[in-house]
Amino acid sequence: MLKGKIIDKALNAGDSIETERSRCLRMRFNQNSCTRCVEQCRFNAIMIAEDVQIMANKCSECMLCVSACPSDCFDISRLDFYSLMGKLRKVQSSVTSPVLGCRANAKTPAHEKTFCFGFLSEEHIIAIAVFMNNQLQIDLSGCESCRNSFIIAAFEKRIADVEVKTSLIISDKIKIVKNKADLKFDDVSYDRRGFFKALKNVTFTQAAGLFGDEDTGEEMRSYSAKKLPFKRELLNRSLKVLPVGDSTLREETRHGLLKNYYYTVNAAETCNNCFACIGMCPTGALKIEDKGDDRELFFSASLCNGCGLCRDFCFNSALRIEKGFSGSNPFEFISLKKEVLCEV
Repeated sequence: MLKGKIIDKALNAGDSIETERSRCLRMRFNQNSCTRCVEQCRFNAIMIAEDVQIMANKCSECMLCVSACPSDCFDISRLDFYSLMGKLRKVQSSVTSPVLGCRANAKTPAHEKTFCFGFLSEEHIIAIAVFMNNQLQIDLSGCESCRNSFIIAAFEKRIADVEVKTSLIISDKIKIVKNKADLKFDDVSYDRRGFFKALKNVTFTQAAGLFGDEDTGEEMRSYSAKKLPFKRELLNRSLKVLPVGDSTLREETRHGLLKNYYYTVNAAETCNNCFACIGMCPTGALKIEDKGDDRELFFSASLCNGCGLCRDFCFNSALRIEKGFSGSNPFEFISLKKEVLCEV
């Protein structure tokens, strides 16, 4: 039962995290067993019972819960990643290597500062690697003295995992800076006219346009019944615009993305077309289409986050979810008739 307020602000300092309980898999279906956010939290600050709660006196704002949640239950207020990327892309036209810093590290210069880097998921890392032209310096020089120092190892592991899964050379686009002396910061200065021109060039709409023009940020981040998680949207945009160059590497990367970050849903003969799974799916990955006198179940891999709600809710246990997609186009809806299923 989805009781109470749809959006509950976390009580931690600064109100940086918002929780949308209708997006939590456990709230949508009480037999779901997802505990990813709880497992990631180092301070036992998250409690899931009849609601999703973040305890103010324990939360360190490391943002690992944000990157761990598959369905965007956790959201960072005042963070516009598209705008952030747009500003950094603008800076890279003037400097060799832009610097992205943490807001908590006030003394170290940076071209842009954001929240604790725990929110940068593997999907964010892929997007940075695909869309940044120059190497981005991520300043972790203040992390060792922070209570969230564990973020360093977590972030390094995510980068290593992305390289293994996708064949992307992340070090070409992301440089982790642990020592302040190794940070290379070049100041960017504008005259009055240049300042307002630069500001105009990094408006939200234009920043979002860097990633494609089929959706706007407002649509993606709306709290509608069907909502594509932001990480999934980043991944889709990255897949669509993989840089043209070494075609072999490009295909290896595409194959790695589809194998490791996408999913396939299969329907068994026991499916009776009750279509209850469609209502349960939080992302719109399943839909009904009329085929003559029949109605069929269709699936799109680009909209599936592998949460498993459709499988868990199926009365006949007819659905199976497998990691990986080997079809020709993950962005189209395919019929879940047995003869046209994509085998993983």
